[in-house]
Amino acid sequence: MRVTEIKSRTDALFTQLSEGEYRSLDTWANNLVHLKIAFDSFTPYMTAPLFLAWMNQHDAVMVSEIAMTGRALMALQNFFRVASAKPR
Repeated sequence: MRVTEIKSRTDALFTQLSEGEYRSLDTWANNLVHLKIAFDSFTPYMTAPLFLAWMNQHDAVMVSEIAMTGRALMALQNFFRVASAKPR
């Protein structure tokens, strides 16, 4: 049940970030931080081999969606790293 709760929260935040209309960058960034915090809640579950094997058998789509959310967050993190780098 906990994984589905986390998934629901990350889906809502991800949808809000990608489709919401924001009045300020600060609000968008705050929601991104909340998405990262929510996503990090998956770690204890996604690093447990037996649970992950069970999830792959029972809801492979959810496992794939969780992985893709992680990849999207990594892409955003990389963008911010590159954008904040000092020019040479």
